[in-house]
Amino acid sequence: MEALFKVVYDFLKFLEKLTGFTYEEINIIIWYIVIPFTWVLLLDKILGKHYLKATFLLILALFLIYIPDFELFALWLFNVSVDFLNLFNHLGSSYKISSVIVCVLIPMVMYFILIRKAYFRTK
Repeated sequence: MEALFKVVYDFLKFLEKLTGFTYEEINIIIWYIVIPFTWVLLLDKILGKHYLKATFLLILALFLIYIPDFELFALWLFNVSVDFLNLFNHLGSSYKISSVIVCVLIPMVMYFILIRKAYFRTK
């Protein structure tokens, strides 16, 4: 788990340098925008509609328009997310282990399920 956490952390730090966004902004963009949007794309594929992605993009656009300072917002949401992950410490976990489970393993399971339903459903 530690090694996987480090790989993800190093990748996010690379993206930080590449894009000029802060580490916190990169986290929010990936885990609160990119990943959910890809799930919405897959759900639309499963449903054979375009409503979810259109709705997601509209809500996202409105949301981004009304955020006066994305960097400050991202820092706040990142800290709230860290606090959430630290709640699992009471169950014997750690921030790094909880991060890998919640932010990597659970999304991978979701991708597996959604991709399977979107592209490999039996007729």
